[in-house]
Amino acid sequence: MKLKINNHDWGSIPAYSLSAIQFFCVENNYHFNWNKEEQIVEVKSSLHRKKVWLSVNTSNEKKNHDINEKVKEVLTHYGIDISIVENTEWLSDGDLFIELVSSKAKSDKRFVSIGYNEKLNSINLKKNLSNYKDELHFNGYYLLPERHSIPHLRCSLQCKDEEFLLNEGPSILTTCVLKTLLGNQKPTLLDLNVLHFLKTTGKLVEDTGINRGEVKKPNRNTEIDDKEYEEIKKQKADRKIREAQVKKPSAEIYFDYNLLPNRKLERYSIKADFFIKNTGNVDLLNPKICFRMNPPDKIEIGGQIIPPEMSDIFSIQGQNGAQGWKYIGEDWLEKAFATGDYWIESIQECVIPPGEKIAVEGLQFTLENLEEQESSTILGFVLFEEQELQLSSNNKIMITF
Repeated sequence: MKLKINNHDWGSIPAYSLSAIQFFCVENNYHFNWNKEEQIVEVKSSLHRKKVWLSVNTSNEKKNHDINEKVKEVLTHYGIDISIVENTEWLSDGDLFIELVSSKAKSDKRFVSIGYNEKLNSINLKKNLSNYKDELHFNGYYLLPERHSIPHLRCSLQCKDEEFLLNEGPSILTTCVLKTLLGNQKPTLLDLNVLHFLKTTGKLVEDTGINRGEVKKPNRNTEIDDKEYEEIKKQKADRKIREAQVKKPSAEIYFDYNLLPNRKLERYSIKADFFIKNTGNVDLLNPKICFRMNPPDKIEIGGQIIPPEMSDIFSIQGQNGAQGWKYIGEDWLEKAFATGDYWIESIQECVIPPGEKIAVEGLQFTLENLEEQESSTILGFVLFEEQELQLSSNNKIMITF
């Protein structure tokens, strides 16, 4: 029988190896195909036939085209079905929509930040981009509005150097796509489609008379039927569930709030507390919280949240040092006005043991009166970056006028 891995010929294999190859494919989520008529076994990585949409938006249309083509050429090599898209109003089918947007940096430093929507499972791209740590500073994550019904990832680059954008942009996008599609799955040489580079010049394993003399064929039929194949897949799924139950981070997140109308000023005040309860069986570490306002220009946030540059001065001093909550990033207010997203984090190290809860207390939201039939909403999200866990609140604050 002939063996093909990711469309590369790997010579001949003995018949008794078929069941082992099928088992290997099930365990690693690889695509397996056995063509009995042509006696060809095909193995393809889990990236095969993944559908990805790509959009590059810089100030130079030629660079957009060049980056698009480079990324498309590389990802097609992995078996990924990639399409260039310009009109991105709404995408409903596919495994990922990825964007590259760029802007001019004020200094010579280069920055990258990663945006994602709720359809995308939380991933740790900071680690994968660490290869650029001397050239590219990681500026954190942010939430994207729900414009698409598929996972959406955006790489926002700030740099003056256009050559860096052209030379490294395709590699950064490729890294983000592979990490997003593979998730927490550890990539192998087969996933990365570099296994064929390790081939020696001679034939691999051939079903020759010498091999037949060295290895005895088993008496039973070496092929796995559909029922047995599905049973192996089920056993693997069950094992994953059991492994997940051993250490499973999870949380319940919710608002507790009261609405206080002020009819004289035609404004509304909302007093709220935001709770995070650890419902899993492992400690939750350092939550980053986002309050998303819509419309962003009609809602103000108040309470005991401190700007980052003042956290050492105005934070509450407890037995273990400074306590309380602060906004994230020096430009937190500028970003909040532009996107409606207010990101906060604990001033000191924050650990939530299983069964325990913490709260952001004393929040105050002020809403301007809108036109009839319009509404204001406040959503809450929590990101546990170290544990790659992203959650949204069980409820939201919504006022309809």
